[in-house]
Amino acid sequence: MNEVATDWQEAVRRFGGLLGRLRGEAGLTMRELAGAIGVAPATVSKAENGGYARPQDFYVVKQWVAACVNHVDGRSGSFSIPVELDWWREEHGQLERLYENLRLRPISSESVAPAATAALSHGREPHPIPFEVLHQKAVDHLADRSPHVRMAALRTLGDLGDEYPEKRQRIVNELCDYLRIPPDTSDAGEGQVRRTAQMVLAARLRPQRGDGMNPAFWLDMDVDLKRGYLCDVNFSGCEFRRADFDEAQFEGEAYFNGARFVGEARFVGAVFLGYEVSFQSARFETLSWFRWVAFHGYTYFQDAYFGFNAEFSRSQFSENAYFDRMMVQNHAWYTHAVFHGSVTFQKAQAKGATFWLDSFRAGVDFRGVQFTSPPSVGNCVAVDQAERYWPNNWVELTAEDVPGFFDSWPEDWAAVVEEAQAAEIRARWLSS
Repeated sequence: MNEVATDWQEAVRRFGGLLGRLRGEAGLTMRELAGAIGVAPATVSKAENGGYARPQDFYVVKQWVAACVNHVDGRSGSFSIPVELDWWREEHGQLERLYENLRLRPISSESVAPAATAALSHGREPHPIPFEVLHQKAVDHLADRSPHVRMAALRTLGDLGDEYPEKRQRIVNELCDYLRIPPDTSDAGEGQVRRTAQMVLAARLRPQRGDGMNPAFWLDMDVDLKRGYLCDVNFSGCEFRRADFDEAQFEGEAYFNGARFVGEARFVGAVFLGYEVSFQSARFETLSWFRWVAFHGYTYFQDAYFGFNAEFSRSQFSENAYFDRMMVQNHAWYTHAVFHGSVTFQKAQAKGATFWLDSFRAGVDFRGVQFTSPPSVGNCVAVDQAERYWPNNWVELTAEDVPGFFDSWPEDWAAVVEEAQAAEIRARWLSS
């Protein structure tokens, strides 16, 4: 073992011993202290025995000291160890600096273990502590009661993936596993922990950072967030090899602007509950599914590209929806879709499109659309008297146009049909 590693082990044991003495002088058991600072008793035991492979978050140290001081104040005791937070911050800072020196220090070839030799053969500097040890400790901390400890563990997983490329898909899977766990509504910090997991993931899925390449980009990652619980998502600019968001629940805004889906992209049954959801300029290279999706906020798909079909059947749009300049290489499906707000398809392009049993409940704008073959429409309804611009071969039929044919319809309802069907309906009414 090299000199720096020895110094690290001595330092982390010394720091843990100081924490243990502080707890003992405060008259707290491990279980009592764990309950006071919101961690597991095993966490207290590991900290006091120097069992951590890296410095714990200073927030835990701060809470530890504060809990001991408060307990002693309650029984008029005193300490032989300084309790000023500046002193503890300096001690903790020295520990972090020593750890950083240990992490970056090269290991001589004579002391390199077989695992480290393999690491060198892959062109990276070996870590003095094995991956599995660091990884297991980070995963263990994901179950910690403290949100700050969980956030630190998530960031550690990201750092490990940066250092070990062959482990990246495994770490992506673990981040997704965490986001699929139903949130604990009694934990005030749960939302921030989930945002941290999303940020750790998104930061590794972006090929670009600012005006240049992202050195932390992880290529060819599959993201499985089926039935995930997400909040304030920002996957803008991210690249997914395959993405599964089926039945995912998105709290707050959701942004996928400029995202690229290389393989299949699934959002079947997803629920977007925020003020807006945006896929502007997103690229869906192959199959994509937005069937049975509930868009509760404003929805943006301007300039989106679909390399195959665009599937929005049976989806609900509660606010305005924008599909301007959307390009679909094959067919766009909107069967049984319901548009509660205005919807616009200005200058959209597609090989074909089908609107069947749709409900348009506000304004509609198809001006400038370009379809290789005329879009088909049937049994759709338009509600209210909002301004509407239909494709050339579409017409509206109201109860006034064919009296008696739509007896049960309100006055402000109209059937949206193709011209040929409208002529057929009029002919049937006249012949009746």
